[in-house]
Amino acid sequence: MRILATGITGFVGHHLARVLLEAGHDVSGLVLGRDEPVPDGVAVQWGDITDPAAVAAALEAVRPEGVLHLAGASSVGASFANPLGTWRINLDGTLAVLEAVRAAEVPPRTVVITSGEVYGRVPLDALPVEEDTPMQPLSPYAASKAAADLAALQYRIGYGLPVIRVRAFNHVGPGQDARFVLPSVARQLAVAERDGLEQVTLRLGNLETRRDFTDVRDMVRAYALILERGDPDVPYLACTGASVPIRALVDGVVAAARLEVEVESDPGLVRPGEQPDLYGSPRRLLELGWTPAIPLQRTLSDTLDWWRTHVMNEED
Repeated sequence: MRILATGITGFVGHHLARVLLEAGHDVSGLVLGRDEPVPDGVAVQWGDITDPAAVAAALEAVRPEGVLHLAGASSVGASFANPLGTWRINLDGTLAVLEAVRAAEVPPRTVVITSGEVYGRVPLDALPVEEDTPMQPLSPYAASKAAADLAALQYRIGYGLPVIRVRAFNHVGPGQDARFVLPSVARQLAVAERDGLEQVTLRLGNLETRRDFTDVRDMVRAYALILERGDPDVPYLACTGASVPIRALVDGVVAAARLEVEVESDPGLVRPGEQPDLYGSPRRLLELGWTPAIPLQRTLSDTLDWWRTHVMNEED
């Protein structure tokens, strides 16, 4: 299959490219900057995801049979500081992709990745989240992803395009940047090991918050499967169906460290009113034949090993 992917230079994109290429697909990526790290084997189409003309030109050049739309702003916290930028990338970028697909002579199967954050605050007795759980987004990030999801639905219903919506819950693994809790901890430990320290103190927020974590390598297998077999008339929840506390991630990566680690709780890092627990039902994804294969401890160890290699070439 000829596939065009947006966001191919990002954390998830690198893992997705590997899965698609290993499956024998012909993969192109829409890339914004000349300095972005393009995965080996991926052909490049240059352009800004928020520029409809550039996105349309990329589809015209590639004539893909499948489109995977991953590009977008990914940080909940950063979205509060830059709501307009978050909305522009996440919604306008999605609309640019959908319009380009609509204009194609043969509209390709298109997967639009949104987020489990669209559900916001969910009563604990209403878990797991299902596809029809009401969306109550709490951040600009979540609201922009909910709007992108709704736009994809409208293009499916209004224009009959083969657009499939995927609401991805938390995913972690090697290559994720340090704005997020697991890679932040792993990077701090890797730097301490590199510098020869015997002990390090981590100051973290609420460690009892529970989330549904999937290894990114399992997550991208789900995306590829949905592109190949997914039903455009239903949304998919990409998740494991179970939650674990943040403490389990921290304890797991600490257990793989080569130094003594003390963990302290910092009230200043706790988000007031945060949803205490959130996990979804992967029922429809399991029906396609997907199942998560990578255990959490391997995810944590691999993430720490990635950072050990990465920090050797950077200055703290």
